[in-house]
Amino acid sequence: MQNELQQWISISGRLLGSLFYYEPNNENVQSALHFFQQENWENEWGELTNEAQIKHLITQGFIQDLSEQYQRLFIGPEQLVAPPWSSVYLDPESVIFGNSLLDLRAFLRKHQIALTQNETEPEDHIGLMLLLAAYLAESKPELLPEYLSKHLLIWAEHYFDLVAQQTNFPFYQGLALLAQHTLKDWQQQLAIIVPQVSFYR
Repeated sequence: MQNELQQWISISGRLLGSLFYYEPNNENVQSALHFFQQENWENEWGELTNEAQIKHLITQGFIQDLSEQYQRLFIGPEQLVAPPWSSVYLDPESVIFGNSLLDLRAFLRKHQIALTQNETEPEDHIGLMLLLAAYLAESKPELLPEYLSKHLLIWAEHYFDLVAQQTNFPFYQGLALLAQHTLKDWQQQLAIIVPQVSFYR
């Protein structure tokens, strides 16, 4: 794998992953928020087919209360319109801690990868999985094709489709469109074939 591609997956994975994983007031996400507050951040991202739409949504999101958007989209108290865990979509019972999480944990154990987060939280959170892609690009790039094809790409586009439809959350709506574009770029550059799966939500 080329060093340039590894660096791009690391940078884009960390920016997107931190924004989907951490609350906006968390210190771990401030540099990512600052990046997207730059006037011409898209120039550093590369060619985007829907650049104007993405930038408009992200800009609109900053005008609103980001913490409120995050709370309603990822925490509640209302039912979540797009739960951020893979097993909700891939498990026939649509449950957290489903089979896709067990498969991911087996992958992590096999390769001796420890994720640092709340022990009670499932590791198949979309933000955490994007951060894991960044980590693999930095430290274990030989594992990226397997991880992306078997664990992340099989559900990420479906998830981001759902988020992109949520007009009440413009910041995350824009990020979802950007993430879709970015993951397609990763997939094309690594020539990854993503298996067809059934979604239960």
